[in-house]
Amino acid sequence: MKAPLSRPGQGQATVAGSAASEQAEPADAPPPSARPWRLRPAAQGLAALLLYGAAWFSTVGRHMLHHVSAAHLDQFSMDPNFYTWCLQWWPYAIGHGLNPLFSHLIWAPAGHSLAWVTTIPPVALLAAPLTLVAGPIVAFNVLAAVALPLSAWAAFVLCRRLTRKFWPALVGGAVFGFSAYEMNHVAAGQLNLTYSLLLPLLAYQVVLWRDKAISTRLFVIVAGITMALQFYLFLETFADLTAVLALALVVAILVAGRVHRTEVLRLARSLLYAYGVAFLLALPYLAYALTTSAPKLQADTDLDLLSLVVPRPERTTGLSWLHHLAIGPIPVSAAGYVGLPLLVLAVLLAVTGWSRRFVRFLVCMLALIIVASLGPSLYFEGGRVVTLPWSWLWNLPIVRNAYPSRLMLFAFLTLAVMTALWLASTTGKYWLRVPLALLVILALYQDAISLDLAPHNTVPAFIATGTYRHELSPGETVVVVSDIGNAGMLWQADTDFYMRLAGGYINQSITRRTDLPRPVQDLAHASPAGVRDFEAYVRTARIGAILLDRKHAPKWVGIFERMGLKGHGTGNVVVYPVDGCRTCHPLAWDQIGHRPGLQRPGTA
Repeated sequence: MKAPLSRPGQGQATVAGSAASEQAEPADAPPPSARPWRLRPAAQGLAALLLYGAAWFSTVGRHMLHHVSAAHLDQFSMDPNFYTWCLQWWPYAIGHGLNPLFSHLIWAPAGHSLAWVTTIPPVALLAAPLTLVAGPIVAFNVLAAVALPLSAWAAFVLCRRLTRKFWPALVGGAVFGFSAYEMNHVAAGQLNLTYSLLLPLLAYQVVLWRDKAISTRLFVIVAGITMALQFYLFLETFADLTAVLALALVVAILVAGRVHRTEVLRLARSLLYAYGVAFLLALPYLAYALTTSAPKLQADTDLDLLSLVVPRPERTTGLSWLHHLAIGPIPVSAAGYVGLPLLVLAVLLAVTGWSRRFVRFLVCMLALIIVASLGPSLYFEGGRVVTLPWSWLWNLPIVRNAYPSRLMLFAFLTLAVMTALWLASTTGKYWLRVPLALLVILALYQDAISLDLAPHNTVPAFIATGTYRHELSPGETVVVVSDIGNAGMLWQADTDFYMRLAGGYINQSITRRTDLPRPVQDLAHASPAGVRDFEAYVRTARIGAILLDRKHAPKWVGIFERMGLKGHGTGNVVVYPVDGCRTCHPLAWDQIGHRPGLQRPGTA
């Protein structure tokens, strides 16, 4: 969290200055270079990163790097394979001189704009050497595996700077990096949400500015670059950051007192300049994106109040009453689980440290962020209780496309700092600090999500062995039919865009829950009219072939042969050369066949 920070030697510490005043080093302390290596910030930062990595890869994340070349993370949802595609798309587009914000290779023949799509360019370009050498699947698996330890390390760096102590900062970093928010999104393969390290690093830059470790000019440049990276990484988080920063400055002005408000205003002015740098760097995107309209979110994304203290259903340790409570909140609320130990710690800090301005600032920010995360309505145990007075705010442009529950990311960063401050405080008794710290860590582990890893590589031999080169012409437009989420975009990325794809899942607001073109998806509940629409679509879109994933084939695909398409199997894929659907013929209801849930018009 960003707070008004005083510079040493200005009398009573200001909001952020008081946070570190107890642990501040004496004026005659030796410089960092003269300290034993184990006490130096760089050495402790490396130690923290290694400890986070060891804890992660020895427990929840231990399977993520097994078979690193296999696509296996949550393969029955759409997001992991979409982000695998993004990792390949950015170096491919730049290397071929293409507009990276529009692709003619998906949703062929028209193509699709990527202006309002989260294609993670900072991560994709940073990982480009790995992607180009080892392929997008390896790059995705590695990036997904290391995301949480890196986020925890970034929060550690911030907490270590504020407290000057290793172990309190280590626990604080874990609170952020291994929070329910981070766990949920790494399990879903959403790289845009798991790479959250820019937020604590921005707060760290504010602390450096306060300590005169960097000049105002350097702070403006570095903070502006950090904001621009967040803008390109995920626009929604950038918008949330902007709102939280504005709120933080208002709260800081209120708690800083008359003497220190000038310092807060100086920080606000510097941040405003940093935003100028960020928007200057974002101009290439803005110049293109503002010419298109943003999609409107149609999903329930509020935070259920109960989810703050109730873990996910599979983590209720067999207690039937707790399991009953856990299945009530909407699934998206699982990312907001805080747990009782962490809430107790926050209350203890509020009670014991209320006299310090920084503590009052943190407590106010935590409360306001949690309230904002509730969204336009109050939900409890899955039921809507009441519409909140500020619900109209969620109808404003940009805000209406945001997930309120995702504001909990900032709550976890606030809790991370509060945890480190309380554990480092001399007012907290040792006999209480150690057990409570252990309970916080145990609560994080208790709620850790089980990663949904496929037992085998979902990429068929048809793609993996290069058989597709003998069956398809370069640039041929295909439809990929599979129960694997976004299999078409995964196959396309793994072939370095050898084929054009009709369809592809982009995000929930644009392509809903399917990666297939509507005339193809409608065959799942076929009708004679639907078959005719399919034939017309194949001709209009100039589909060259339909590729059926034999191991993960939907139940309805038998209709291809009934309508006259002839396929042959190779490499666990059935290839249906379409050839303008010349062999296709109309089907009557009796020829379509009966399937559960399918009724003829006029039947009861």
